[in-house]
Amino acid sequence: MLTQLKVSDFALIENIEVQFHRGLNVLTGETGAGKTVLIGAIGLLLGDRADSTMVRHGAKEASFNAVFDLEGSPAAGELVRAGFLSEGESELSLGRTVTADGKSRCDINGRLCPVSALSEIGDILIEVHGQNTHQALLRVGTHLEYLDRFAGSSHLEKLGAYRERYSRLRSLLDEKRELAGGGLDLEREADIIGHEIEAIDEASPEAGELEALEAEAGRLRHSRELWELAMSVEAALSGGERSRAAVMELLTGAAADVRKMAARDTSLEETAGRLESLAYDVEDIVAVVARYAGSLDTDPAALQDTEARLSLLRELCRRFGGTLDEVLDYREKAAARLADIEGVRGRLEAVDGEISAEKKAATGLARELSAGREKAAGALEKAVTKQLKQLELGGARFKVSVGEREAGGGDPDTGHLGQSGTSEVEFLFTSEASQPVRPLRRIASGGEMSRVMLALKIVLAGADRLPVLVFDEVDAGIGGETAWTVGEKLFQLTGHHQVFCVTHIPQIATFADWQYRVFKSGEGAGTRTFVELLEEKRRVDEVCRMLGDSSGRKVTREHASDLIRRAGEAKSRVPQRRGD
Repeated sequence: MLTQLKVSDFALIENIEVQFHRGLNVLTGETGAGKTVLIGAIGLLLGDRADSTMVRHGAKEASFNAVFDLEGSPAAGELVRAGFLSEGESELSLGRTVTADGKSRCDINGRLCPVSALSEIGDILIEVHGQNTHQALLRVGTHLEYLDRFAGSSHLEKLGAYRERYSRLRSLLDEKRELAGGGLDLEREADIIGHEIEAIDEASPEAGELEALEAEAGRLRHSRELWELAMSVEAALSGGERSRAAVMELLTGAAADVRKMAARDTSLEETAGRLESLAYDVEDIVAVVARYAGSLDTDPAALQDTEARLSLLRELCRRFGGTLDEVLDYREKAAARLADIEGVRGRLEAVDGEISAEKKAATGLARELSAGREKAAGALEKAVTKQLKQLELGGARFKVSVGEREAGGGDPDTGHLGQSGTSEVEFLFTSEASQPVRPLRRIASGGEMSRVMLALKIVLAGADRLPVLVFDEVDAGIGGETAWTVGEKLFQLTGHHQVFCVTHIPQIATFADWQYRVFKSGEGAGTRTFVELLEEKRRVDEVCRMLGDSSGRKVTREHASDLIRRAGEAKSRVPQRRGD
């Protein structure tokens, strides 16, 4: 519940601090005193839009602070799951400052936060029903939510299971769209890559092969010339077996003579060694040149084959890289990319299967939800109509229309399925039994809308998760016994909620557990708004004012006291409230 509200320099409020309590908190006062301003302050603490005109004239900034006690409230668990409270915490403090230049600063338990965080907390803690807004009933989309809450916890669990399936289905559809985004482009890419890999594999290049072939081609182009030169070298060094023997004999003899010279002059040692080696080198060179000449291929077909291979490898280099190493690297990367594309194809097939399974499961749950709603609709109609009769709308009829969404009404890929199943729900109403029911949002008057909302709140009180309800002058268009009944119904809501009500009607005010008078004091620029919690005598004075007689006449005071007494008796007949 909301336990404390502090407001400074907001509109006509200079500085107020109000303690609130469990039960029915009623705000009364003259028109223009600032009752709705207090509700506006609560709205700003829960994320409503702020601007500089809200700051009191002459002040630098307006500040707001609210404290909530959430001990035992399901809302505490929601706030823990949302990250706004720590496990075990039950007190929540919200703060906001609006400067004269329109800037805003917000905090949750002293920690700075964006305005959106306050809005999220507001959705968990408070529902405000304004004088002319009745937002929930005017938005057809909320009618389904009301019906689901009325259908009970088992139905809501099934709705949660459906939404998990539906969320999974939407994720799979998004994944499929992303995977299939390439479409024909992926198929075309796979075909191109496949042909490129095939071309490289057919050539089967090897690292370093291009350089070796270029050297080989050079030899083949000059093979005849090389052979003739080799023959000439061999002839010069050997000249046949007899000439070779003569050459070797001359070199050997010369080497022996130089060796004798070195024996007498050591400076010739190196020369003697070189001459001895030369004899062996000549013989080896002759053998090498002979083998080289024998290895030369002078067949023109060999050169043609080598040139053709070179042309093939150079074409690969031109297409896939400057060198064969780059060609081989490209082939490796292309194979990896082709594997990725094949993976996409495989995942697409798997996703199609998963989509089919999720859609089938979600459709089954949606049918169960629709059946549950059809069943709950009749019970909700009876319950609300009963409350409306007690709210002096005896001839009123309330109907719940449950239909099916059109296929493709949202995402064409999900067909009839939507966020909450396949159902479309709208509340229908007529205040006269002789008239046909029509959409509530189109025909109900302000007073009728107030009572329909109140009737719904009473019927749904046990299922409503919000701990705090605020009714800002929702008593428009009612009075007399109807107002008395509205006061009684507002009090009934305190069995499940802390309730705030801004009212001008004394019959409603008498049902308050805590009545606050909002008033202005001062003149001109010095006018300020104040709030006081009324004790018994002051409360009688305020009810007299609301009855239209502040003169202090005994008859009026007795009437006011009697209204308060009768309201107390009516309250005592209400079943014990939660937390009492």
